[in-house]
Amino acid sequence: MSSLELDASQVEREQLVAQWLLSTPGFFERHAELLTQMELANSHSGRAVSLQEKQMHVLRNQNRDLNRRLSDMLRFGSENDKTQSLMVQWLEGLLATKDEEQTCARITEGLNELFEIGQVKFVSVDHLSSFDIEKLQKGIYCGAHDVEPLFLSHHRDLTDGSFAALLLRHNGRTLGVVLMLSADKEKFLPEMGLVYLEQLGNLAAAALSRFQVD
Repeated sequence: MSSLELDASQVEREQLVAQWLLSTPGFFERHAELLTQMELANSHSGRAVSLQEKQMHVLRNQNRDLNRRLSDMLRFGSENDKTQSLMVQWLEGLLATKDEEQTCARITEGLNELFEIGQVKFVSVDHLSSFDIEKLQKGIYCGAHDVEPLFLSHHRDLTDGSFAALLLRHNGRTLGVVLMLSADKEKFLPEMGLVYLEQLGNLAAAALSRFQVD
């Protein structure tokens, strides 16, 4: 009989039993034989199983879930370490540049080489529309290629995929935009973490600012 079919008196009695069991620690330890005698319906096979077997099934599922979460944590940690190492390599190259042209090349070519993006471009302020700048001032933009067709339209030559745009600013001055274009639709998504992209933008802006004339 399902819980929907229970009458009020039966529901009340079951609640009293449940409360009594909760307030009586050690009951099943003193009556361990009940664990093997009590039967529950298996949610997968439909056959009756003992309470003890049901508990073991629940524990196995919990253990499997914990192992999967641990594996995910280790994998994410490894990926983060790799990303951090690549960022350090890229920054070392930026620090070695001698002029603005070398810096722009290192920003774009280095990012594309290290992170296998597809295309990375530097767009100077002179080649940005007021619409582009206004949208970028709201923060890093990530999304599918077919979204916002007017945004950076003269610089996006993809027919499909995704892109990310970072506005480079240093000490309140706008220096340009780093535009990353990928044929992979899931490379840059609005819900992705932006911490590394923000760090990349800040480092690129700081490196480029060395050659800006006030």
